[in-house]
Amino acid sequence: MISLIVGSRGSGKTKAFIDLVNKAGEQELGNVVCIRKGNRYTFDLKSSVRLVDTSDFELDSYKVFYGFICGIISRDYDITHIFIGSITKIVNTDMEKLSTFLKYIEEISEKFNIKFTMTVSADPSEVPECLKKYMVEYK
Repeated sequence: MISLIVGSRGSGKTKAFIDLVNKAGEQELGNVVCIRKGNRYTFDLKSSVRLVDTSDFELDSYKVFYGFICGIISRDYDITHIFIGSITKIVNTDMEKLSTFLKYIEEISEKFNIKFTMTVSADPSEVPECLKKYMVEYK
């Protein structure tokens, strides 16, 4: 299962995202991972959540980032949920290429029974039609 939290800057998506991560960290039986660029969430997340800072790695495309995620999964088969903050900022690219990436993520989500929740900083009206099926309400 893939969920996209889409909103413009200042729309409250970060607070909703952190709340979801912490709730998953408390309630899920497996391991919860939060991936983002920078360590801004260090003190906001429960200690049970593994925070991965991507700024230490050269993740310059969705293909490279997919490999990075596969590496995390291969290291820990007990992961039940992966949260990704600001996906387009991590790989420094636009939403048009995101749909292909999500097809690959959908496959590993089903294969390994892992939920994915991601944030995207954009106006929801500008989201391509192919991505709207993943969008969720927040607040």
